[in-house]
Amino acid sequence: MASVQDVFDMAIHLMDAQNESTGATRTTDTNEYALRTPNILNTLLDEVYPYSDTYPDLSDGTKTRPSLVSVTSLDDYLDLDYYICRNVLPYGLAWLLLTEENPQQSNLFCQTYLKNLNTAKSRLPSSGIESVEDVYGGGGGDNYLSRWGGIEYGWFGQW
Repeated sequence: MASVQDVFDMAIHLMDAQNESTGATRTTDTNEYALRTPNILNTLLDEVYPYSDTYPDLSDGTKTRPSLVSVTSLDDYLDLDYYICRNVLPYGLAWLLLTEENPQQSNLFCQTYLKNLNTAKSRLPSSGIESVEDVYGGGGGDNYLSRWGGIEYGWFGQW
């Protein structure tokens, strides 16, 4: 698990807003960002949570929607996997911190956030491959439909 501070640090470095001499992310220039960070992250948590490997398995028939506890400070920890904390949330945070201040850079962070979120979605474990029973028939016998594999292979094109 990563802390809100970890995500904040990564976002500040992406924005190139850290102290140039020490690399510190908590400076007088970034205090406003630090104050806004917990609330901004809370708006992103429900969007990213289903794509984290910490999301609970819902195959048991649970009807309750899983959600994360809201964060209130930079000291809180996020119950999300490291991919989400390192590659998705920092870009989302940087995007929303810079929306009014630097729209061009904010747009770049937004695009990267969405790309990385899609990557997280595509890497979800599959539920497995099941064979599908052909309830419509086709594939055997002497009639016209059987020779062509059934309706889905062009029968309606003959009309």
